[in-house]
Amino acid sequence: MNVIELTKKLISLPSYDDGNLYEKPMSDFLVTYVREYLPWMQIELQEVSANRFNVFFKDAGETQLLVVDQIDTVIPDAGWTTNPLEAVERDGKIFGLGASDSKGNVASLLKALEANGPTRGLAVLFYVDEEYFFKGMNKFVGSTLASSIDPQWILSVDGNGSSLGTGCRGLVEFDLELRSASGHSANPQTSGVLRPFLKTLRSFEDWLTSYKDDQQGVPTWNVARLQSGLLLREDASRPDFGEQGNRIPNFLQAKIEVRTTPGLSGEEIEVFWRSSLEGSIGLDVRIAPVFAYAGFSTPRSELMNVEQAIDSILGRVDYLDASTFGYLDLSMLAQVYPEARLCSFGIGEPGTNHRANEYVVCKRLEEGQAIYQQIIQNLLMI
Repeated sequence: MNVIELTKKLISLPSYDDGNLYEKPMSDFLVTYVREYLPWMQIELQEVSANRFNVFFKDAGETQLLVVDQIDTVIPDAGWTTNPLEAVERDGKIFGLGASDSKGNVASLLKALEANGPTRGLAVLFYVDEEYFFKGMNKFVGSTLASSIDPQWILSVDGNGSSLGTGCRGLVEFDLELRSASGHSANPQTSGVLRPFLKTLRSFEDWLTSYKDDQQGVPTWNVARLQSGLLLREDASRPDFGEQGNRIPNFLQAKIEVRTTPGLSGEEIEVFWRSSLEGSIGLDVRIAPVFAYAGFSTPRSELMNVEQAIDSILGRVDYLDASTFGYLDLSMLAQVYPEARLCSFGIGEPGTNHRANEYVVCKRLEEGQAIYQQIIQNLLMI
């Protein structure tokens, strides 16, 4: 089958059912495919949790290049005009859940490996749970499997727009809970929880500007979840808030994420929030870190072989804007392989990931196959 038919096959593999996501049909298919079409590769399944497996395979040589991508997807949004679990080809595009992010990339890479033939110095990791908690990548980076290789190059094919990514900001996420005394809203002496929270948020935004990076810009924050009010009663499921409009809130919960630049750590962010909030009298502050992943930045001067491969197919090289792009799995690998040169390149369609009627362009699939093949040849000197 060609790259278009392979993409359709991957989209049509079961990946979502009755509110649950699962990757086992995908991992099973990859094992079968590698054994049949890439017989020079040695395969190892890495169990992440029940019925969830990373698929790792490598040739017999000492690993010089590690290529990575995800094999999970997301729960489909409302608004699909086709069945998201079935591939539909129309007007030069293939529609289906995960078409752009990232089954089209997986298909293009597999066909590139097949067309290239036996290699020496190549390893590939397809991992689970990229879209939610990075469980698959966390499992890999902490394993003996990761320590058994020491690649000079790492390429993530989880990308879009046929653009080259040379860096990304880090991701810090933490849960914040504040409690205080309440009081009547006519009495300004009682600060409650909202006033110190908003004051800290304003000063936090100013503080972040001191960590501006030439390539990645200024770190940004997002309050992903926020609830606050007069806490009357709480149980294991949810707080019970009062309805009075004249009472100062005594309870606040928030989930805060920060897209960091090099030099800004999760520890520094936590210290800032804690020191600012703990200056408020009678305020109980609880901070629970969720993620604290550093970013990465690779000088373009070290990626000339990758740029040449892209330019040879497209006649140009476009770059991702690291100041607006999301978190990349490469950043976790950068902590394990600090000497490796890292980059990303993907042929997904910008603006369609995680949305209804997600699609990938057929022409991009064919270009991706050719580019991935050329990158492998350039970096492994085939």
